[in-house]
Amino acid sequence: MKLRLLLLLLVGMLAGCGGGDGDGDGTEGGAGAQVFAENGCGGCHTFSPAGSSGTVGPNLDETGTTFDRAVQQITNGGGGMPAFKDELSEQEIEDVARYVTEGGSATGGSGGSVVGPFALTEPG
Repeated sequence: MKLRLLLLLLVGMLAGCGGGDGDGDGTEGGAGAQVFAENGCGGCHTFSPAGSSGTVGPNLDETGTTFDRAVQQITNGGGGMPAFKDELSEQEIEDVARYVTEGGSATGGSGGSVVGPFALTEPG
C-alpha cells in the first residue's frame, strides 16, 4: 500500500502539481494537518493553514463545503481528484475533512471560514 501511495504522489508531482510554500510538515493542526501533509494534498490545493499553494485543485481557502461533502469528496474523488478510500482509513478521511472544513482547526470550535475540496458540483 505504501508503494501505491508513493507512486500516486510521484504521478501527481510529475503531472505538474506544485508544492506548498510552507514547511508542510503537518505539525500544526493535529491529525488532519498530518494527513493533509503526508498525502500531498498541498501539491494540488492552496490552503493557508497548511502553507500550501497548489493550483491544480480548488483553493481550499475559498471553496465552501460541509464536513459531510468533504468526506464524500475525499473518499470517492471526482472532478479531477483521486479517490482516497483505498489509501486512507475512515478516521484519516474524517480528520482531513475536519481540518479543511474548519479552516485548519483540527479540534474545531474556533476554526475559520468553512472550506473544502471540489465543491464545484453537488452530488446527484
